[in-house]
Amino acid sequence: MDDAGVLSIDFIFATLIALIIIAGMVSIVDSELSRTQTGELGEARMVGERVAGAVNAAYTNGPGFAANITIPSHLNCTVEVRNGEVRVFYGTYTVNLDIIPKVNVTTTNMTPGKYTVMNRNGTVIITRI
Repeated sequence: MDDAGVLSIDFIFATLIALIIIAGMVSIVDSELSRTQTGELGEARMVGERVAGAVNAAYTNGPGFAANITIPSHLNCTVEVRNGEVRVFYGTYTVNLDIIPKVNVTTTNMTPGKYTVMNRNGTVIITRI
């Protein structure tokens, strides 16, 4: 009878150690996934900053000024330009950035690709190349 009890305790102890190791592995994997998402969200914000900078430059430099920007295809985000703000949608996250022109900006939804941001007689227009 004592041998059966020792075997049960050894089995419970081995199971407990296995569960602790598995929990540690899950924690490490979850941490790495969080870091990856944070890096990609930062890259999405940088794309929004580039778009906002191009819109501000087109607005402040006056009619005829144009700038080309590219939204990378590996990022899989959408950029929305409206009067007064640029919004970057990445997964469940939204990044809001202010721009100088509160009016005179054509509302545009930008997906990955190449675009031209142009000041046409005081109105900032964004077109896909």
